[in-house]
Amino acid sequence: MTSTAQAKNLGKRLSTLMKFAVDFGLLKDNPMIGVKRVKHEETHYEMWTDADIAKFREKWGEGTPQRVALEILVYTGLRRSDAVKLGPKHLKDGFFTITARKTGVELNIPIHPKLLPYLRIRNSEKLVNIRTYISTAYGKPRSEKAFTNWIIEAATEAGLSPHRSPHGLRRAACRALAEAGCTVWEIMAITGHQNAKEVQGYVDDIDKKKLASSAMKKWEAVS
Repeated sequence: MTSTAQAKNLGKRLSTLMKFAVDFGLLKDNPMIGVKRVKHEETHYEMWTDADIAKFREKWGEGTPQRVALEILVYTGLRRSDAVKLGPKHLKDGFFTITARKTGVELNIPIHPKLLPYLRIRNSEKLVNIRTYISTAYGKPRSEKAFTNWIIEAATEAGLSPHRSPHGLRRAACRALAEAGCTVWEIMAITGHQNAKEVQGYVDDIDKKKLASSAMKKWEAVS
């Protein structure tokens, strides 16, 4: 079945194609003129709450691969396409240096101290030539789709909503950075976003009370 998103995109392509046909004299009239546009509402991945993350951690202990995956997503803000290929080779001078698959931009993400123990867990496991921190039981990298389904299943087993996906953790990372007092530009430097408005949309639901307390402490420190 064709989704509304697919139908909307098809309509745009047909309109462009018919316009070219008219411009080049292949058609007298554009048959797409007057065709009603398909209404489509964008689906936004649900942001994980602090309670969701705590519940997931309670279910999946520190030595489990599910927990390692969660901490990587929480403390890097990476897209799933980059998270699944992250490995020891990307560790350089206290940073993860990795080229974002979606944009081709090189990211230099400082390694959060709370993430280090989970990297050590993976490095200490008896896997031959470990390539990625997130992998199957046989040490092989996970595909993007398989990884998403795996996280959703793990979240469901932990009692979370079935809509808790890796991208929702990326949004949660943005929120955590904003609540820590980071600017949109600082957040973008870590997550690799190219659009400030997109990041702003991610952090609209930040805990303003927590942020206000943080701001007041900064003010008190200099007054």
